[in-house]
Amino acid sequence: MDISGLKFSIYEILSIIGLTQCVMILVYMGLRAGRISRAILPFIYFLIIGGAFFTDFASRFISSVIIYYDFINWSLWYISPVISVLLIVQIAKITKPPARINYLILLIIPLIFVFSYSGYLIEGNYCDETINILSCNNYLEWFKLITLIAGGISLLTIWLQKNLLDGLYQEKKFGRDRYWLIIALITTNLILLLIEFVQKLPQINISEEDIFFVRTVLGLSFSYIASTSLFRIYPQSVEITEEKKEELSAEELIIEKKIEKLLKWEKIYHEPNYGRTELAHELQIAETIISKIIRLYFGKNLPQLLNEYRVEDAKMLLTETDAPIKTIASESGFNSIASFNRIFKELTGNSPSFYRKNTIIKK
Repeated sequence: MDISGLKFSIYEILSIIGLTQCVMILVYMGLRAGRISRAILPFIYFLIIGGAFFTDFASRFISSVIIYYDFINWSLWYISPVISVLLIVQIAKITKPPARINYLILLIIPLIFVFSYSGYLIEGNYCDETINILSCNNYLEWFKLITLIAGGISLLTIWLQKNLLDGLYQEKKFGRDRYWLIIALITTNLILLLIEFVQKLPQINISEEDIFFVRTVLGLSFSYIASTSLFRIYPQSVEITEEKKEELSAEELIIEKKIEKLLKWEKIYHEPNYGRTELAHELQIAETIISKIIRLYFGKNLPQLLNEYRVEDAKMLLTETDAPIKTIASESGFNSIASFNRIFKELTGNSPSFYRKNTIIKK
């Protein structure tokens, strides 16, 4: 086969560079991310983005033989903002996967098809029966519009999780890397959706080629940022995983559930002097077992875990009541106003009084 005359456009070159970066990330995540629960969301996200780059690159060569090519290409690019919401939550809480309720965001994907088809039927300009609906221009236009709206709604759910990024920037180990990676991910997806919305306005004259170029550069830029950030973030996960080669037994997992119940429902952390001895006595097990379970499951020690719960209660009281800060410190389980101020600032990056004032203003 003679390929001497084969030439690539600048867009195809950028796409293949983006695809290469995604493949590099996928290989790295597969080898270095540790537990599958931490690797699966980044892996899926960059598999989708890699597929989007590939369909851009291969369009000139194979789009004519695949009747759904435009549909597949668009889906890979613009359903990714929905998946990115889960990835953002995963990055913010690096040591454990998102809660099950976060996965409800995936229900948006089947709803995209339902609303697209409904719009197609309402419009009434049906395609010829011999044309598959996925390659029908009328249906594709509705699908594109609904996908953009769905992407915007998905990203809005991040704003609703107001405490997601609290204290992340101040975390000593990789906190800033994770914070800026999340900001980059949100910004990239917002711009990606915005340029398509703008392009659909009748008074705006932006060509498909311009959209293609901006989209490719955005994806390429984020892939580069992600590759450098993830390579710093995920060695932490490797360290945690290596430490966790000592798995919890079935009996220890039962104890872990009891600890969570004591924290969430009985709020043992409201007692200022509550510690490992008291918890071991309440559960009637050795203190060393308590330490092992908390270290392996929660990835921290008991004082850190108790203080995180105390600060969460304090944040709620600060924004929902007018109680004095000293009273809030006592009710949250801190034994002094000084320790409350210090720990609150360590975990949130702000003093209690600043947090109260700033949060109320935002509301």
